[in-house]
Amino acid sequence: MEIIEYTYKEVDKKDVIAAIEKKARGISIETNFWESSGQLFCEIDRKEIKKFCSLLNKDTELSFEYLKCLTAVDYLEYLEVVYFLYSFKNNWSINIKVKLDAEKPSVESITSVYIGADWHERETAEMFGIDFKGHPNLKTLLLAGDEESPPLRKSFEIEWKAKEYIPPAKFE
Repeated sequence: MEIIEYTYKEVDKKDVIAAIEKKARGISIETNFWESSGQLFCEIDRKEIKKFCSLLNKDTELSFEYLKCLTAVDYLEYLEVVYFLYSFKNNWSINIKVKLDAEKPSVESITSVYIGADWHERETAEMFGIDFKGHPNLKTLLLAGDEESPPLRKSFEIEWKAKEYIPPAKFE
């Protein structure tokens, strides 16, 4: 990524939608856009996330080179992974949502597209129980590992009992 000149650009969300929809149609990805609280959202099929992120990142006109973060939301019937992307070149922000099955949540990892997704995916996997297929190092990051279910799922029940803390040999 090279930023030659950075000046604030006014953003018309209709232009952002038109540019992304045109490119997505070119590689057969269906998009569903909407705006909420000044933010632009796009829902796509979970099977297309890596392909869609690759398009947004590698296309020189779109140039979404920065993954701000990613997280998940538990709606009981399903889970949703939300990816927050930004284009410095265009001053565009987009939030991409993919729905996952609540029983066996799984989605393809985007670490090969955005290396910064590594820890975000690890944390989301640990806290929500989502399997990020193809992640290079999907091991625990924050928890001790003796939890019976992911702690940020709505089905998680807090049990107040004393536990002995055993520090790990080293932190990674």
